[in-house]
Amino acid sequence: MALTGLNRCTYALCLAVVLDAVGLVTLLVGIFGNLQWGGRDYGDMLIYTGAIVVFASLIGWVFWYTGNIEITWEELGNDYHPRDTKLQRIVRKISRSISMRNGEGRITRAGTTRDISPHPKRGDRGHQEERGSKAEEPQGGRAMD
Repeated sequence: MALTGLNRCTYALCLAVVLDAVGLVTLLVGIFGNLQWGGRDYGDMLIYTGAIVVFASLIGWVFWYTGNIEITWEELGNDYHPRDTKLQRIVRKISRSISMRNGEGRITRAGTTRDISPHPKRGDRGHQEERGSKAEEPQGGRAMD
């Protein structure tokens, strides 16, 4: 089934049509209806409310219209020419470094993991002992963290 203007963005189209209908009915009731309650006239309130609702329906119409704009990849490629400025290179470098981090303060690259956390984890002392040399604990009353 080929997509036509009514098949795409149906929620935005329905929103726009419903708001137009509600706003128009409210506006016409405010103009032609004799709405008095407790000695007060509510016609002006309905007129203003209807106008505001009709104006709000423009949001749906704009979404529907922009959602139905068609552009080919060739047209997009002809119109869009990226410029490589210093600021864009800096932002790209920062973005890549952030996207390479996982949630534990580690950088992951091509299957390797490197710890970049500022403080060593408890229990990480003793790497030298595993390699064969004996490391002594600091002398004194407190152990360093």
